[in-house]
Amino acid sequence: SRKVIKPTSLEIESNPRSRSAKLRIAERLN
Repeated sequence: SRKVIKPTSLEIESNPRSRSAKLRIAERLN
């Protein structure tokens, strides 16, 4: 799915693991 690039604060707070995962993906895209 595509909803990976910009996690909202709510997403980060409820799922801190997703933050690092999404950051990793963002780094890959840059």
